[in-house]
Parts: sequence; C-alpha cells; structure tokens
Amino acid sequence: MIQRIQTIYLFLAALAAVAFLFIPFGSVVQQGNTILLKASMDPIFDVIVGVVITIAIIAIFLFKNRKNQALLVLLNIILTIGFVAFEAFGAYKYQKEDFHFSVGFILPVFVLIFNFLAYKSIKADDALVKSMDRLR
Repeated sequence: MIQRIQTIYLFLAALAAVAFLFIPFGSVVQQGNTILLKASMDPIFDVIVGVVITIAIIAIFLFKNRKNQALLVLLNIILTIGFVAFEAFGAYKYQKEDFHFSVGFILPVFVLIFNFLAYKSIKADDALVKSMDRLR
C-alpha cells in the first residue's frame, strides 16, 4: 500500500534532492568576490539529481511490486553514493581557493540515509509478507 513508511522515506529523499538543487552547498571567495556554489551551476549535478528524484518518485508508486521497488531503491542508493562522491570532488576542486561549506553540503547525505531507510523498510515488509504466507 502507498501509506507504508518507505513511501515517506522515499518522499523525503526526493524532497532533500530537490532542496539540494536550490540551496547552495558552499561558497568560494575569488578575487574578493563571494561565489555561491549551487547544483544548478553544473549540468552533471542536474542530471544526477534529476535521476535520483525520478527514481525515488517511481519507487513510491511501485508499492505493489516490492522486489522491483527494492531494486530501484538500491539503484538509487548507488547513484546517491556517486552523487556524494561527485559533490566531495567538487569541494576538493575548490579547496585551493577559500572554500566554505554551506548547509546544502549535507543534503545528499540525507538523501542517502532516507534511501537506506526505505530499502530497509521494504525488506522488512517483504519478510513480513513471506512469514504470513508460511502461516497459511
């Protein structure tokens, strides 16, 4: 059913990913000017975040097929790990200059945590259904 806890986790993961697009994840001071770094400045971030959001929303509506839902969430976890690595690389790239972390830097970690919790909840639901089938 759509009112399962994994739906909330997947929605929160998608929401955190959308917030990452608009909240700066850092700032760089170059020649006296402060430049806010946002995901929308790099098309690779836009593509990765867009795919993560799309997969999370599709996984919400796959509640009738837990196996496919779990596979999509697992794929989303792998993409989010790549997303976090790409973000860390972006911060490392600006390390030579005066780079300051911002609130948005932690949002991909929340996306990863919510995806992991959703995967764990899907597996728990699957185990519950299998245990009920054994009782019949």
